[in-house]
Amino acid sequence: MKMKSKSILVISPEQSVSDAIGTALSDKSDIRIDTEVSTLSQINGKAVKMAADYDIVLFQTSPESDADISAIQALAKDRGKGTVLVAMADDGISLSQARALNRAGVDEVLPISMIGAEIADQISKIDHASEASAAGKAPMGKIIAVAQARGGAGSTTVAVNLADQLQGRNKKRVPVKPGKVALVDLDLQFGTVGSFLDMDEQDTLLQLALDGTIPDATFLGQSMTTMHNGLSVLAAPSKFAPLDSLRTDQVAAILDTLRQSHEYVIVDLPRALVGWIEAVIERADELIIVTDISVSSVRHSRRLIDFFTTDNLTLPVQIVVNHEKKPLMQSSLHREAAKALERKLDHWLPHDPKAANAASDKGKPLSNVAPRSPLTKAVARLATTTQAGFQTASQNNRK
Repeated sequence: MKMKSKSILVISPEQSVSDAIGTALSDKSDIRIDTEVSTLSQINGKAVKMAADYDIVLFQTSPESDADISAIQALAKDRGKGTVLVAMADDGISLSQARALNRAGVDEVLPISMIGAEIADQISKIDHASEASAAGKAPMGKIIAVAQARGGAGSTTVAVNLADQLQGRNKKRVPVKPGKVALVDLDLQFGTVGSFLDMDEQDTLLQLALDGTIPDATFLGQSMTTMHNGLSVLAAPSKFAPLDSLRTDQVAAILDTLRQSHEYVIVDLPRALVGWIEAVIERADELIIVTDISVSSVRHSRRLIDFFTTDNLTLPVQIVVNHEKKPLMQSSLHREAAKALERKLDHWLPHDPKAANAASDKGKPLSNVAPRSPLTKAVARLATTTQAGFQTASQNNRK
């Protein structure tokens, strides 16, 4: 079937930028490219309304310019249904500046150095996403990656209980229908999700690694365990497996398949950074880093943020401070940690060994064992905030 042609508007004060984009996309016969040689803040109201008629608006901008931010907000407000806004910024753009562009209404942020062969791939990805949205397809599930700043930080506790809270229950405490949340333990060597939930041994990931097959919906449906509350779980193998035994395309297939049938996919990551993590980075809608506020943990958290956002500048990152109750007044150490991470320390999980040990001993989520404990309530708040963040982002994209 012949695909519908797409239109791109390029806004840049430099003709060379528009020329480079045109050259990079010259072999795309189904793409029409128009250009405006202007800064974003200088385009008039007529041009703003004109931009609403394009599938993709690609513009050069400076996140430090208040005028540009205002112009982006105007574009976002008046854009047509399905129009994608892509900002091209200097390579040295900071994470906070990228987030400011995202908040203003930008869908993607690309480094200016990507003008060339690489931009064709990026435009293709954006184009396919826009095509799926315009076709009215069901929205894809959100992928939430959970990483740890150090060993023993408690990332698995967060992943398991966040998944449980997102799966939810109704007011009569009856489990909701299955398929809402999938939990995937990709720590092939030391993953403990299966133990946390008292599951039978499961070697699906090891089988994939040995066979080299690409999993599909049927394979995953037969291999994953559905818990009493409807949570779908793909546990780490019970036998030791090298971290690099999985391939990037296999991990990509797992996530792509699960997000088609689940609202949320929670991924518990290993501490080591291996090649196939690229598939997680490309697909993640949010990254949660579990840490404490020791200097070494904060530094490692900073490195993780830099690594995960190198190719995904607008990836939302939530910092979860574990084993510490939220203070009434943050100390200078807390403020320095937040400054180093360029993020607020909004999420705190209190040290609650009684509830945590009871849940671990019984192989059940906290909500089943200690529903009123401070730790359970803190995870519930994290789940609520996570859901609200996605809902807000979705509403902004529809405006």
